Amino acid sequence: IPGISFISAATVVGETLGFESIGNGKQLSSYAGYDVVLRESGNFKGKTRISKKGNSHIRAALHMPSMTCVRCNPTLKLFYNRLKPNKAKPLVALVAVQRKLLILMYTLWKNEEFYDAEFEMKKQQKHEALAAQDNNLINQLAS
Repeated sequence: IPGISFISAATVVGETLGFESIGNGKQLSSYAGYDVVLRESGNFKGKTRISKKGNSHIRAALHMPSMTCVRCNPTLKLFYNRLKPNKAKPLVALVAVQRKLLILMYTLWKNEEFYDAEFEMKKQQKHEALAAQDNNLINQLAS
């Protein structure tokens, strides 16, 4: 993955024991403390935040790589730029990038695949082709 160093990847794999006990992406984000919690009590209405109850070493190992990925990885750059205007602080969007990076690393490790920079573009083109097929089918049925 462009922007992820060997040390960062090794830290994540080491802290999760090779993703041995992780069943899915939600479990992994919870284990790392990226799960979102709502803090409220009685009449007090709080805001949603990440729990930070997980492994802080993983979060620390992904902080700088996420900043690098936002600059050099086109897919994550688009993701960050899409989230940034909606958030009050840019750091909130950066944490979302960290979580996405973690789940991407997990998925690549579990499926024993290499990173494909054009995966998102291929996926988008596939969805557009299916949508075009559906529209053609609807037009044929309507005629």
